Amino acid sequence: MLKLAILGFLRDHPLHGYDLKTRIAALIGHVKPIPDGTLYPAIKKLETAGCLTRRSAPGKIAAPRHMLELTQTGIDYLRRLLRDPEDVFITDDNRWFTILAFLRHLDNPREQAIVLRRRREFLSEPTPFFFDAAGRPAGADDFDADPFRKGMLSIAHAAVNTEFAWLDSTIGQLERH
Repeated sequence: MLKLAILGFLRDHPLHGYDLKTRIAALIGHVKPIPDGTLYPAIKKLETAGCLTRRSAPGKIAAPRHMLELTQTGIDYLRRLLRDPEDVFITDDNRWFTILAFLRHLDNPREQAIVLRRRREFLSEPTPFFFDAAGRPAGADDFDADPFRKGMLSIAHAAVNTEFAWLDSTIGQLERH
C-alpha cells in the first residue's frame, strides 16, 4: 500500500519527503501512521529500482530540499499495480481506497472498469461478521438483543449498498467510453 501511495502521489507531481509523508498520512495514516523508518526505506527501494529520482530544489526558508520525481519506470510500475492489484487491495477497504485515490492514472477506461468489477464481485459474496456457537453464520435474530452489533451490520449494509450504486454507475460510464 505504501509503494502505491508513494508512486501515486508522485505521479500527481514531484514532492519532497515531508510533503509526501503528510499526504500519505492523510490518505492512509488514520489507520496506522507512517513512521520515517518505514517511509524513507521504501522511497530508497523505489529509487534503487529506478522508479524515482531526487533533485535538489531551493527550500522555502533555508536549506535545499530533495524533490522526488517519478521516472518512466515508476509510471509503468504504478500502472501495473493499478491494472492488476493483488486481491488484498480489492478486499481490504483501506487498500481499496488507496487504489481508488490513484485509479485515474490508469488511462484506459476498460482497464479501470475491470478493477471496479473485481471489487463488485468481491462485495457480491456474502461474508458474515459473526458466527453462532456451532460455527454457523449468525442470523438477524441473533442481533436483536445486541444493538451494537445490529448497528454495525446496519452501517456495513448501507455502505455496501452505496458502493454498489457507485460501482454500477461508474462501470457504466467507463464502458460507454
